[in-house]
Amino acid sequence: MKRVASIAVVLVILCSALDAFVFTGSRWPDGTVVMQLQLGTSGALIDGSASWGDSAEAALATWNTVISREQFRVVRDSSAPTGRANGYNNVFFSSSMYGQSFDSSTLAVTLSRYVVSSGQTTESDVLFNTAFSWNSYSGPLRRASAGGTLYDFRRVALHEFGHVLGLDHPDQAGQSVASIMNSRVSDTDRLQADDVAGATAIYGGRGGTALVAPGAPSGLAAAATGSTISLSWRAPSTGGSPSGYVIEAGSASGLANLASFSTGSTATSFSSGGVGAGAYYVRVRAANAAGRSGASNESLLVVGGGGGCSSAPGAPSGFTTSSSGSTVTLRWNAAGGNPTTYVVEAGSAPGLSNLANSDLGSPATSYVASGVGRGTYYVRMRGRNPCGLGPASNEALAIVQ
Repeated sequence: MKRVASIAVVLVILCSALDAFVFTGSRWPDGTVVMQLQLGTSGALIDGSASWGDSAEAALATWNTVISREQFRVVRDSSAPTGRANGYNNVFFSSSMYGQSFDSSTLAVTLSRYVVSSGQTTESDVLFNTAFSWNSYSGPLRRASAGGTLYDFRRVALHEFGHVLGLDHPDQAGQSVASIMNSRVSDTDRLQADDVAGATAIYGGRGGTALVAPGAPSGLAAAATGSTISLSWRAPSTGGSPSGYVIEAGSASGLANLASFSTGSTATSFSSGGVGAGAYYVRVRAANAAGRSGASNESLLVVGGGGGCSSAPGAPSGFTTSSSGSTVTLRWNAAGGNPTTYVVEAGSAPGLSNLANSDLGSPATSYVASGVGRGTYYVRMRGRNPCGLGPASNEALAIVQ
């Protein structure tokens, strides 16, 4: 696990014996804090964010739902100059802290200035370390394709914007509490009760709990009758309540180049007529004012028939794993029903796919994964063809030491 760091604006940490949250000792005057978002372009991110700035805005909006006397405002794609003590609250990616090297475990840093006599914050810059692999997603931390951890920009941004407000690390003050403000990034991806209590102690609250983005929907099923398609799914079991759903469809697995639109409803089904013939890779996300969830499972929807199949493949059989160092080899017997590719799923517990859900892009019945991190993986395989994704194989345990 890597450390999320800030440079403290004061040397004295103020901590109540009754509360776990910790203050830096400075705060903004009541009103608005304008953040200059200068994060560059990224393309669509895992959680549906259109850019780094979009993800950062969602993190700022989450804090805004908590506090009453202070609100974040943003300048999108700002052209403001960057630098210490320049009067702007700059937010950007950088390879250094204004010329000073990041240490090897620092993901991001908040650099704040304040007036000594009053403890009033006057400027806060947030710099994200370009040395690490980034995306934006919810749920447990993921692995990067090149190895190591793929860090979630939004949860780190939530942490750093907490520093901007004047919150510090409870774990480094001897507290043991669930908090996005703890010094080490973890599977915690949203504000906790302690974070809300700390922020509202400084700026007052809105009389409710923090609005958080929903978890991912599950159980997506897709069907077509002629040119009419029908989708159904299960509502998220974690996170905030959805105010609607976003349907994505692509010409290949993981893409959203054919459709990305809100249903405008909390209903967990959708249908539409007049859909053109073709194969659509479809997934759904839940959304509310705090942001979008990760994607549901993906379903292959074939409109207009064809594809050389009449049904999805059967389950592969004889699935086995073997490990040698950080290399894991998977083997299985071909599924019936003419699969055109296979999908590997891996989870941290039986039946889960929270660690991997990847289309291998080949009908081959073996696969070698290198650079796999240490841990225990519960793995299974599914066949896919133009008619859909088939059932899972037997589950096998892969232990990487």
